[in-house]
Amino acid sequence: MAANMDMLAKYDAKNPAALRSLVGAGAQLRPFSQEILDAAYKATNEVYAEISAQNADFKKVIDSIRAFRNEEYLWFQVAEYAFDTYMIRARTRG
Repeated sequence: MAANMDMLAKYDAKNPAALRSLVGAGAQLRPFSQEILDAAYKATNEVYAEISAQNADFKKVIDSIRAFRNEEYLWFQVAEYAFDTYMIRARTRG
């Protein structure tokens, strides 16, 4: 748990500066299109289904991850997403 928290803290702390450096060097940030995200999602689920058919342990883990993720998204929509959306907009208003 400590290693995970340390890694997440470093990730969150270092990425804004890294992003500024990339943009400062001329990188252009663009979100993936809906089509690309849909294709990646579909391909990922196909790979997971293929591996699950061959590996019962993988199937058990991925099913557990999906169930947990679906429950978490309910919470994230109410708490994290709403707050993050607000803060992103509020910081531009001063």
